[in-house]
Amino acid sequence: MAETLGIMVATQDSLEHLLGLVAAAEKKGVPMIIFLTAEGVLLSQDPRFGELAGRAEISLCDVGFKGFGLEGDVPGLGKKDFATQARHAEMLADCKYYLML
Repeated sequence: MAETLGIMVATQDSLEHLLGLVAAAEKKGVPMIIFLTAEGVLLSQDPRFGELAGRAEISLCDVGFKGFGLEGDVPGLGKKDFATQARHAEMLADCKYYLML
């Protein structure tokens, strides 16, 4: 287990905080894994979401995404990044540190 920081995002009003956490972790050289679930998937629709691309490993709950009626491409995410809660469980196993927003 590396010094990886896992961030689970389940709230739709947390993009500013998430961007700040990512910037702080980058400054310290800490690798990050981000998983968006529940209302957190709505962050993918914010124009600023693209600022996260390439800065962390990011995936989102495909069921939640579709459940909110969302579709189409998300900046910085590929098809494999639309995942199930199993990806969230993997993040828990792979990260030494874990935060929830």
